[in-house]
Amino acid sequence: MKVKHSKYKNTGILFELLTRQLTSDTIAGNPPKSLSFLKKHFNSKTELLKEYKIYHTLATQKYNKDSQATILIDTLLEAHGKLNKSQLRREKYNLIKEIKDTYNVNDFFKAQITDYKVMASIFNLLENTNATPISIVDSKVSILEHITRKQTSLKKDVVLENFNKEDKDTRLLTYKVILEKFNDKYSGLEDNQKTLLKEYVNSVSNSPALKSYVNQEIKEVKNILGKYSKKVEDKAVAIKLTETKGMIKTLCKKTSVNDDNVINLLNYYELVNELKTIHG
Repeated sequence: MKVKHSKYKNTGILFELLTRQLTSDTIAGNPPKSLSFLKKHFNSKTELLKEYKIYHTLATQKYNKDSQATILIDTLLEAHGKLNKSQLRREKYNLIKEIKDTYNVNDFFKAQITDYKVMASIFNLLENTNATPISIVDSKVSILEHITRKQTSLKKDVVLENFNKEDKDTRLLTYKVILEKFNDKYSGLEDNQKTLLKEYVNSVSNSPALKSYVNQEIKEVKNILGKYSKKVEDKAVAIKLTETKGMIKTLCKKTSVNDDNVINLLNYYELVNELKTIHG
């Protein structure tokens, strides 16, 4: 028997979606209900926080040796076995109910998840108490490969790092952190760049509306570059602008908006803003 993976019951995914929703709420200026969910359901008194820490450790810890990774997996499996399962199920049920009562559940759970495959493997390993040996081995191998996979750089998630410190108030947590980080990091951006970032973050799901917005902006940038390529007197610059315009492609139907698309568009905005400053 193999337990089918469920985003609704995957504690690691639930936490990630809530932190992303909090980012969206904060930037949009909406009441951050997701913050109250995090404080209520992920605090030092809940089994959900204990389970989340197991997910987070398995998803982020790195070792060079298989033997170290195996010990980590076995140790955390043992820790998970000691959780109060009836309390954990009750807490998870209450959290999911509040999410469904507050958000459009289809949009909320449509979001692309970082390391979805390993999160699903962790879920399958933790929940497969009656699974076949093959199913358990498959999940363990997937997690082990993730832990030992070499990465050029590991990005720290400010929200998760602060939350995991678990000090007294679970944390006035992310609301202030996210707001300050966003304002500090993007204070120098132009309005069109800020708007793009807000659209990207606010789209908790990779929705058709986001793709439509990005494609519309791409067309606008191409039109502006086309106009300036005819206005600038320097022929070399005009040629470069024409070449740049030709390189910019709209997203096809099956393509999702990702970080690279947003970064590229931000850079094109920078070029457009520079042209407007110089040539009016």
